[in-house]
Amino acid sequence: MKFVLGRIKAFAYVFRGMYLMLTGEDSIQVQFVLFLLTSGFSYYLGFTNVEWTVFFLAWGLIFTTETLNTAIERLCDVVSPEWDNRIRDIKDLSAGAVGWAAIMSFIAYILLILNHI
Repeated sequence: MKFVLGRIKAFAYVFRGMYLMLTGEDSIQVQFVLFLLTSGFSYYLGFTNVEWTVFFLAWGLIFTTETLNTAIERLCDVVSPEWDNRIRDIKDLSAGAVGWAAIMSFIAYILLILNHI
């Protein structure tokens, strides 16, 4: 029973983290709106199950990297509130991960759309 209660508590942390991202980060709010719009367009195009799988994996990658980027930036701000070139590089690398995820996901989405045009 203790194990089950621990897992339930863990889900509370998961949903709190997702809530913090959706309510506190402008970039994720914009991305969430884009997710909703592209979901509607994909439904209109009649995506297959495989295409939906690629679609959700790509968006999952974007949301995951954005969340990790935010966590890294916040941790850096706590560890070193003053300016530090090393912290700048860490933040830029983290943001670069989001950039890679977004670019590759965009390419994947374009390829998915081309199947229906």
